[in-house]
Amino acid sequence: QPVKEVFSRAPSFMQPPTAPRYPNLAKRRNQQGVVLLEVRLDERGQQRALQIVRSSGVESLDEAALEAVAAWHFRPETEDGRAVPSRVQIPIEFALTASR
Repeated sequence: QPVKEVFSRAPSFMQPPTAPRYPNLAKRRNQQGVVLLEVRLDERGQQRALQIVRSSGVESLDEAALEAVAAWHFRPETEDGRAVPSRVQIPIEFALTASR
C-alpha cells in the first residue's frame, strides 16, 4: 500500500531553521537566486528525501540550500490528530542586500 502523503503548505519546526550559508564566491560574483526544494517527511518528521524542484541556476547556491535544509528538524504533519507522512516545498532565497 503506497504511503499517502499530505502536501504541507507551511512546515513547522522542532527548532528554528538555520539560514543557509551564502557561498563566498557567489557573493563576490553577485550571484543570487531562489532555489525551490521539496522535502518529504515520514510520520516522525524525519526527512525521507530532499530534492531540488527548481534550480537557482547557480550550482553553489543550490548546494548551500540543500546543505542548510538537510539539517533542519521538522515537526510531523498531522491529519485528524495522527502524524502522517508529508511533503513540503520550500523556497530558499539568496539575495544580496544593497548595503554599502
